[in-house]
Amino acid sequence: MTAPPSAGSLAAALLVAGPLASVLVVAVEGPAQTAAVRSALRRESRTEDWVGTDGDDVVVVLAVLPADLDAVADRLLSVAERVSGRPAAGGLTAASAERSPGDLLDRARVGLRVAWACGGGRVVRHP
Repeated sequence: MTAPPSAGSLAAALLVAGPLASVLVVAVEGPAQTAAVRSALRRESRTEDWVGTDGDDVVVVLAVLPADLDAVADRLLSVAERVSGRPAAGGLTAASAERSPGDLLDRARVGLRVAWACGGGRVVRHP
């Protein structure tokens, strides 16, 4: 039997978000400003969205309709850039029951690497 995910964890956030869950990883160029960016994204996101960190990256679990996902991710990216005063990039992936939280982070980070390779200032989805 598997232990339930701990409260406040990425795994718990994915369970709460349900079938509409997507994972967004945001990174800012230059010196880490993780705490400031996390606070800003927490203020800008909805109450039901989870905002955490993983290293220097800010991780957001969004539960939004697919039609609204790109607009929400782009808005959060612009908030990160405004708060940090530096370029930012994001990677986005849709959650599924077959993928572990670690796998979802890895997939979102693939999108993040592509976004940086394209010069930043964008969010790239990884299926």
